[in-house]
Amino acid sequence: MESQTTKFETTSFGKIAYSESGDGDVAVFVHGLGLSSHFWRHQFAALNGKRRCIAPDLMAHGETEIAADQDVSFHVQADMILDLLDKLNIETFDLVGNDSGGAIAQLMIAKAPDRVRSLVLTNCDVQNNWPPVALGEIREAARSGVLASQFGKFAETPDLFRADGSIAELVYEDRKMATDANLRRYLAPLNVDADRRGAFDRYVGHQDHAQLTNIEADLRAFDAPALIVWGTDDVFFPTKWAYWLQGTFPNAQPVIELEGAKLFFPEERAEALNSHIHEFWSA
Repeated sequence: MESQTTKFETTSFGKIAYSESGDGDVAVFVHGLGLSSHFWRHQFAALNGKRRCIAPDLMAHGETEIAADQDVSFHVQADMILDLLDKLNIETFDLVGNDSGGAIAQLMIAKAPDRVRSLVLTNCDVQNNWPPVALGEIREAARSGVLASQFGKFAETPDLFRADGSIAELVYEDRKMATDANLRRYLAPLNVDADRRGAFDRYVGHQDHAQLTNIEADLRAFDAPALIVWGTDDVFFPTKWAYWLQGTFPNAQPVIELEGAKLFFPEERAEALNSHIHEFWSA
C-alpha cells in the first residue's frame, strides 16, 4: 500500500513535484537515473512514523515540469532540492540517496553541510567512479540524443526491459520487480515530448566525475552521522566505494553489506533497508 501524496511547488527551477508522507523531523529521499519519487514508496510506508518523508522528482524526471532550456546538471539538481526545501520552510533534514541521487546528496552536503542532520547512502556514484564504466554506453547514447527515446520505448514494451541480458537484470535480483506499471510510471515521462527527451539526455550526458572529486574536502569535513548500506552484486558501484565513503566521512558507521543485492535494492529489499535506517535514526 502506498502512503505517498504527490504535491507541487513552484520554484525558480520550475514546478517541482514531490511526494510527502508522515510528520515530525524531515527526511529527504533522492532517487536516481530514470526513476522518480515512486522509487521510495516502501520507505515512506515504513518510516513515516519516524519522519516527515519528502522525495522530489528530479528535473527531467517524473511529474516535475521545467523550461526547455533549464540546466539539469547534478549541481543544479542539488540547488533545486535545497530551494524546494526553502520553499517548504525546512531548514534541517536527514538525507537518503541512491544511484545518481546519492551523488546529488553528496553535492548537497558540499553546498549546505549544516542543514544535513544525518546521511544514508546506498549504492551510488562515488569519487571518480562517475559515471561507472558499465554505464559508459548509456552516457554516450544520451550525448547522442537517443537515450530518452530508447528508455521511453521500454514503457511501451516492458518485456524488452526484462529480457535476458537486459537492464532489469543489471539492477534487480528478480527482474519481475520491474513490473509493467512501475516501468510506465518511471519511463513514460521521459519520452513525453522533445523537450523532456532533451532534458533527460542532458541529465545523463552531464555525468562527469570531476563534480565529485572536486568536493572530497567537503565530504571529509562533514561530521554528521553517516550510514552506508551497500548491495554486493552491483555491476555499476562495487563494494569498495562503500568503504571509501566510510573512510571519508568522519562520523560514518561500519558499512552494512547486503549480500547479493543489486543497485535498486531499496525497492527490492525494502524491509532490510528500512530496518537499518530505523535503527540508525533511533540511535
